[in-house]
Amino acid sequence: MPDICIVTRSMLRGGCERVVQQLAAYLLQNGWGVDLVLTEDRPIEYALPEGCRVAVIGTRSGNALLNKWAQYRALRRLVVEKRPGVVLAMPEEIGVYALLGLCGTGVPVVVSERNNPYVMPNRRITRLLRRIAYPLAAGLIFQTDGAADFFPKRLRQRGAVMPNPLDAARLGSPWDGERERRVVCVGRLEPQKNVPLLLGAFSDFLQRHPGWMLELYGEGREEAALRALAGSLLPEAAVRFAGSCADVADRIRTAGAFVLPSDYEGMPNALMEAMALGLPCIATDCPSGGCAALIRHGVDGLLVPVGDRTAMAAALGRLADEPDFAAALGRSARRIADRLAVERVGAEWMAYLKSRIR
Repeated sequence: MPDICIVTRSMLRGGCERVVQQLAAYLLQNGWGVDLVLTEDRPIEYALPEGCRVAVIGTRSGNALLNKWAQYRALRRLVVEKRPGVVLAMPEEIGVYALLGLCGTGVPVVVSERNNPYVMPNRRITRLLRRIAYPLAAGLIFQTDGAADFFPKRLRQRGAVMPNPLDAARLGSPWDGERERRVVCVGRLEPQKNVPLLLGAFSDFLQRHPGWMLELYGEGREEAALRALAGSLLPEAAVRFAGSCADVADRIRTAGAFVLPSDYEGMPNALMEAMALGLPCIATDCPSGGCAALIRHGVDGLLVPVGDRTAMAAALGRLADEPDFAAALGRSARRIADRLAVERVGAEWMAYLKSRIR
């Protein structure tokens, strides 16, 4: 079986990193050799599968431009030495520079888009370089049809639309008892996630549904501002900033609702996992269609317009006022565990990657 080199930023807790972990494990189980190359020297927070070889090319210089040049020169040396059958680079910014750094090596490079390509990468220079680099790719993996549609036909023709794999077994069993009056949100505290929308909607909801609590799981640049906003909108006892934790599935399992208020997404792992746990879920119907690809509105979750505080508060109210309906949504949501099972989706990824090997 072939070897693969997977290039990503780090293995901190996050959606892209979770996909890397699960894909590496699946490929190793199926006889592939896996080298994982990290461009940031950060703690590894996800347990890596046995047999996965790790190389950290990390920070090499205090100058950002020289640092990037040194990193991708190190990547080129590693790939030339090991000669893997294929390189998989994710997310998109990593892919742009991996394509440029590995040009001329003869090793096929596949880039996995992990977010809304109309917005990400958010640096103008990287977006310009994407136009140059992506035609060099042996393949492109898109999470949704909406993401694929951003790119010209010549790139779409060599690409594939594939969802994220989901290893539901590690999450444990869904909760079948009475649900607690808690609304939970899991995600980075960054502008993309639009947590202010959730804080405002929950404030409106709380006026008619006293006794509920909002828990926010995650860390990020917006934390201080969000704490200040929460203090101005909500009683102190009604909101909790829970930080980033390894056992988040256990902590949210019994909650009454999960909410994802993002302005844009790829295919959000946090929503996938909440659905697999059987939580009644609310998400914004945001571009590039990842939430809508997971949730059928009114069947296994609720979709609300992006930025619509009134609609989000109303959706929360419906879950609180109609517990039987909320329970039915949660039961239907569990089926995502079979639809996106790592054995099924991993096989799709593996077949596509193998097809890119020259």
